[in-house]
Amino acid sequence: MRLENKVIAVTGGADGIGRALAFGAAREGAAAVLADIDAAKLEQTKSDMRAAGLSCETYRMDASDEEQIEAVVAGLLQKFGRIDGWVNNAGVSGKTALLETSSAEFDKVISVNLKGVFLCCRAVGRVMAGQGHGSIVNIASVAGRSGGGLMGTSVYAASKGGVIAFTKGIARELASVNVRVNAIAPGSIDTPMTTVGRDPESYAQSLRKIPLHRRGNPEELVGAAVLLLSDESSFMTGATLDVNGGSFMY
Repeated sequence: MRLENKVIAVTGGADGIGRALAFGAAREGAAAVLADIDAAKLEQTKSDMRAAGLSCETYRMDASDEEQIEAVVAGLLQKFGRIDGWVNNAGVSGKTALLETSSAEFDKVISVNLKGVFLCCRAVGRVMAGQGHGSIVNIASVAGRSGGGLMGTSVYAASKGGVIAFTKGIARELASVNVRVNAIAPGSIDTPMTTVGRDPESYAQSLRKIPLHRRGNPEELVGAAVLLLSDESSFMTGATLDVNGGSFMY
């Protein structure tokens, strides 16, 4: 019960990695809060968690909408009085090559994957600075390390590389108020977002690039997230944990 009595919010918590992280946090004793743009999936995940006897609250939220983010943060403060941990997991994929990428597609990927992280970090960072403690975990990607390739396009890589750099920057800014900021860079993880529209040959190529010769599953990110959200990582800030099956090594 490493997160016992902690209030932990997860954006994009209705499906994929976010759903797994929400379940994992609740199983470690947290009051889990899920924020997601998909109302139907959000209700289904809430029902599944409560059926499993886990604490869960949900908010419909577009992670690129400043007003909605501020409203969720205010709602959490009103209900719980504090926010102990926040996971920025909401994101969109970018599967179009550079020469075919429109300005609108670029703006969407950056708006959700990078600007959304900024908006959430600013909103919850103000709360955590005021209460004198907190842990923020940003979900980046191995694409942000490698520049994309089979792990994503250049635009997607730019958005996630920005998350890694931004994590380091705000970790320095918030360290003096006892707020820690870290990131996780997943590799190829089987989720609805990453598998939709992928042809068999592309999928096989991605497996050959991974030393463990398989893709990961969302539950394999729970341990890293729980570590960063818990007091066990009290001397960690500005770090990015690589959970990628060996697909990227320094």
